[in-house]
Amino acid sequence: MLLWERLKNACVSAGYARAASQLASQGLYNEAKKLMLDGCKETADKKRAIQRLERVKKIKASYEPGDHYFRGKSVAFWKGHADA
Repeated sequence: MLLWERLKNACVSAGYARAASQLASQGLYNEAKKLMLDGCKETADKKRAIQRLERVKKIKASYEPGDHYFRGKSVAFWKGHADA
């Protein structure tokens, strides 16, 4: 899924570049510059979001609940359960 998001981000970036090229060829240089700066900002924001999602996905994949809850015990032991 993240690969798909990266591909979409690359296509959006290419679209901004093509639109800016067309504006520049029509003589609208200031608008082309503004469009490219806005496009670069948007794609950079999306890239940071994708990197954050990849980091969270990696952390979730490496999480082992037994290490957290058992705390080194060979058998889980909780007070207040139905064993009383």
